[in-house]
Amino acid sequence: MSERFPFPLPFGWFKVAEPAEVTAGEIVTRQYFGTELVLWRDGDGALQAHEAYCPHLGAHLGDGVLDDGCLRCPFHGWTWDGAGANVAIPYADRPNPKARLRPFPITEANGLVYAWYHPDPAQGPLYDVYEVAETTDPAYALHSTHTFEVATCLQEMAENGYDAGHFEAVHSHPQAGVIEEVTLDGYERVMRSRQEFPSRSGEPRPGRIDVFGRGPGFAVTRYQGPITAALLGASTPIDEDHTRLWFHFYLKDPDDERAARVAEAFVSSVSREVTQDIPIWEAKRYVARPQLAPGEAPILEYRRWFAQFYAETP
Repeated sequence: MSERFPFPLPFGWFKVAEPAEVTAGEIVTRQYFGTELVLWRDGDGALQAHEAYCPHLGAHLGDGVLDDGCLRCPFHGWTWDGAGANVAIPYADRPNPKARLRPFPITEANGLVYAWYHPDPAQGPLYDVYEVAETTDPAYALHSTHTFEVATCLQEMAENGYDAGHFEAVHSHPQAGVIEEVTLDGYERVMRSRQEFPSRSGEPRPGRIDVFGRGPGFAVTRYQGPITAALLGASTPIDEDHTRLWFHFYLKDPDDERAARVAEAFVSSVSREVTQDIPIWEAKRYVARPQLAPGEAPILEYRRWFAQFYAETP
C-alpha cells in the first residue's frame, strides 16, 4: 500500500482507452492497475485486454504480433487467444493447457473502452458500466477532452465532489454549494446540489451540479447554469499512488454560437479548477478521523460507500 494512503487498488470498471486508439492489427500497451496491459482486437474485431507479460518466461507481449486473430509472443512464439489460453507452441506438438495469460473483461460504452479490474482474477464484473444518455443524444456533442495525471489515489480525488467547502476556498466560487441530496445505494451514487457560478459582471449566477455514477471509476456531472452540459469523468488507477483522470465535455446545442462561446470559458474554468486541486492532492495525506465542520457529513458518507470497492481491508 501507499505510504500516504492506506488503500489497496479499488476494483471496478475503469477507462483504459478510446475505441479508435485500438485499431485492427495493432497491439496497444497501457499501464494501469499496477501492471501493464496489452489491448488488441481479435479476428472478429472484438476488443481484448490481457496482462502484458507472457506467463512462459515473462516477455512483454506489446512487442509481439497478431497472428490469425491471436496474440503471439515475440520471445518464443507462444500464441494466446482472446480467453488467455495457450493455443500453439511452435516447437511443441501441443499447447500447454495449464498456461494462462490473465485476461481483463473489456467493454465499450459512452464512446470509451473500459476494463474490469479486481485483485482476484477469477472475480468477474459485479455491475454494468453506467451508460450516459448524452453520448448518444443528438442534442449534445462532444466539445473537448482533457487528461490529467495526478500523484494521488483515486479515493482522495473523488472525495472532492462531496467537499462543498473547498469550492470557495480553492476555486473562489461565490459561496459553498448547497448539497440537497446524497444517495449512496449499492454500487450507485447520486449527489444533487445547488451552486452559484461566477460571472463577468461579478454577480453570482444560480445553477445546479448533479452527479450520477456507478462504481469508483466513472461518473457524469450534469451542469445547469451558464450552459447545459455533461462532464464524463473517468478515473483509472495507474498504481497505488497515481491516477489518470479524463474529462469528456458534452455540450447541449453546440451549434448555438452563444452556447459554444460560453462553453469555451466554462471548460477552461473547470479544467483550471483541476489544476488548482492537483498540487493539494499531491501534497496532502489521508486523515482517517477528520475534524469536520457542520454540513460536511457527506464526506464521511462517501468514504463509507467507497470502502466497498476494496477487496482487501484498508
